[in-house]
Amino acid sequence: MKFVKPLLVAAVLLSGCAAQQQQPQEEQAVVVDTASYLPLQTYDEQGIKIPYISAENPYLLQKGTVSKGSVLLFIEARRALNAGDEKTAQQKLKVITDQDNTLAGPYVMLGDISMKHEDYKKASESYRKAISINGQNVNAYLGLGEALRRQGEFTAAQNTYEEALRVWRDFPEAHLNLGVLYDLYLNMPAKAQAHYEAYLFLTHNKTHKANQWYEEVKSRTGITKSFVDPGPPQIKEAKPAKTASAE
Repeated sequence: MKFVKPLLVAAVLLSGCAAQQQQPQEEQAVVVDTASYLPLQTYDEQGIKIPYISAENPYLLQKGTVSKGSVLLFIEARRALNAGDEKTAQQKLKVITDQDNTLAGPYVMLGDISMKHEDYKKASESYRKAISINGQNVNAYLGLGEALRRQGEFTAAQNTYEEALRVWRDFPEAHLNLGVLYDLYLNMPAKAQAHYEAYLFLTHNKTHKANQWYEEVKSRTGITKSFVDPGPPQIKEAKPAKTASAE
């Protein structure tokens, strides 16, 4: 396991000044096709699997300078939140946002706090603010999608997860949440099956529960063909060359 210094981790979670992303318009929302984001297992000419290399999370690849004071405040806010002291966490996060409006991380944490109190509207506002600051903050999309789902805005939630995959196509949790949304809320079991399978493929069958969901929806769709693994290509046997007649 690779360990990273707390200051560096906090800086990554805090940082990012990216172009603003257009927010989903709920009143005009339509279900966007997400099939193009499914990972695909490939094979070589001998029919041997080529190891799939997942795309890296672009949010973690971002580089930027964050003040040491903001980093320390963010660490303290996270520790306070983990200790159940939400008031202190919110106070420290407010200090950060008042001092620097180019950091997305504090708004994601504020959104998470609102989610705990089931204030989904306020949570949505915090996550949207984070996305407007840093359009590559995939955690903000994930939080916003859940907040929208809990408000009954299922299509807008689907659009949000699609945006997350547009940023990071191999985002396992976005695939999983899409699967749940398609399965339980949008009545699109085939799409659900595809994204459950994508999640299991990207995490190497990490979650037993997700495996159960995948098998259950598969029993309903009757689709046995894999969405992500087409299988090795059919290799045609070479026919023996004709020899000249000895007659």
